[in-house]
Amino acid sequence: MALSKHNQKVKEIAKKLEEQGYKVEADIPGYSKPDGIGKDNHVPDIVAKKTNSTKIIEVETPASVNKDKKQHETFRRSAAQKRGTTFEIRKIK
Repeated sequence: MALSKHNQKVKEIAKKLEEQGYKVEADIPGYSKPDGIGKDNHVPDIVAKKTNSTKIIEVETPASVNKDKKQHETFRRSAAQKRGTTFEIRKIK
């Protein structure tokens, strides 16, 4: 089954992070699914952990970037509350 452009990008980022030594959870087939965050249980595309560093990464297409603002806020707030945690949005062109 062909992956969507979004899921291909998630997989590409996940692989790069693994090569950098991160333990990666990703919301795509073949990976453990990250836990939901916040009261609405938003599931990030990628959660990558290494020693004292955690990255929450959300991959967005031009169509999804503006409609997921509430989810982004949840991830940003969660990252801000945890030491060594960052939140990034990676946009697909």
